[in-house]
Amino acid sequence: MKRSMWFYNCITWIAKWVLRLLFRTKTYGLENENVDGPVVYAINHMSNWDPVIAACETKKPINFMAKKELFSIPVLKWLLKILGAFPIDRTGNDLATLKMTVAALKDGGRICLFPQGTRCPDVEPSTTEVKGGTALLVRHSKATVVPIGIYTKNYRVKIFRKVYVTVGKPMTYDELGFSGAREDYERITQKIFDEICKLCDEMKEKANAR
Repeated sequence: MKRSMWFYNCITWIAKWVLRLLFRTKTYGLENENVDGPVVYAINHMSNWDPVIAACETKKPINFMAKKELFSIPVLKWLLKILGAFPIDRTGNDLATLKMTVAALKDGGRICLFPQGTRCPDVEPSTTEVKGGTALLVRHSKATVVPIGIYTKNYRVKIFRKVYVTVGKPMTYDELGFSGAREDYERITQKIFDEICKLCDEMKEKANAR
């Protein structure tokens, strides 16, 4: 997906230092990003800051989905395209969204997805439900999944409350164990999310030990 890498790098560099000032972000496991081919970053979701944190605390450029209404605003449309975002219709054709996302991956994109499907603040990620869309996308794109856990106290992002980010080990398409059954989607998305929860638990233990 075409974008201005100079502009993307500039914006994320500035935002990264803003995040470190506001949330004292600490990131681990960046070596796990060194994966070739299409990549899906699967991340737990607790606030509107999560996509920004993901973009700023990882080394590789990430593509994001954005609701199509935002692309009707001329200046914002220009900015979103430069940053590598693409429009989706969240109330319309799911097949069209799937095709567009798969195309973005096959074009060399790295997509950020939230298996929970919505923000879940104030609760342990392991107690929340996940949607099957992550595995559906992986199934059609043959992407490698890179799980990312974001942890902060009580899973509530607040100014000056430290945020920990851990990039987990890649999960290849073959390792995920697709069988071709429709039940794969929920099972494999849950398998991915279990890895994310483990990363969050590890960060919670480290934070509490300090």
